Amino acid sequence: MEKINWQYIIDVVVALYGGYVFVTAVKMKVTGEISTFVATTEELFKCHDKKAFIEEIQGPMMAFGLLTFLFGVGNLVNELLWQNKIVSILTLGMFLALCGVFLIFLRKQRDKHLALS
Repeated sequence: MEKINWQYIIDVVVALYGGYVFVTAVKMKVTGEISTFVATTEELFKCHDKKAFIEEIQGPMMAFGLLTFLFGVGNLVNELLWQNKIVSILTLGMFLALCGVFLIFLRKQRDKHLALS
């Protein structure tokens, strides 16, 4: 029995997650409803202006989702074709920095619009 390369599975999951974030952002824009991906049902009752909240987070969510999807696919291609460890390390560093920036942005927007503080 062959050993499972968990990196392939992780790359696919990351790509699927990026796609989910992107689709969630588009769905929020189309429906005008905030997704529970961004805030819980209880927190949504505290939202002052749903439209403004959606407008401010929709673009960055789409960008984060797209870049996350591209990271997952790109890393999978690297693992399958080139197996370049330097590329893996550099893209992982950029991905983690992207996650950090997005989480800080999302926290600020939630504090601003959901009056959680």
